[in-house]
Amino acid sequence: MKVGDLVKPIDPDILIRDGWALQTTLVEHDWRGIIIDWDGAEPVVFWNERFPAEVEYKEQIEVVSESR
Repeated sequence: MKVGDLVKPIDPDILIRDGWALQTTLVEHDWRGIIIDWDGAEPVVFWNERFPAEVEYKEQIEVVSESR
């Protein structure tokens, strides 16, 4: 994952990892966003004008398209 990559929330059906149940309830599952920055080890994603800079857990999003 890097700045400029297009991302989406991971399907909630596969969010159980290592015994932890992860949730993506704060964003819509059909949303697509762009990584615009990093906050430490976590990406900052622009989802839309209402959520222009959301810090997300890397484990809860996946890359749809990589930037060049």
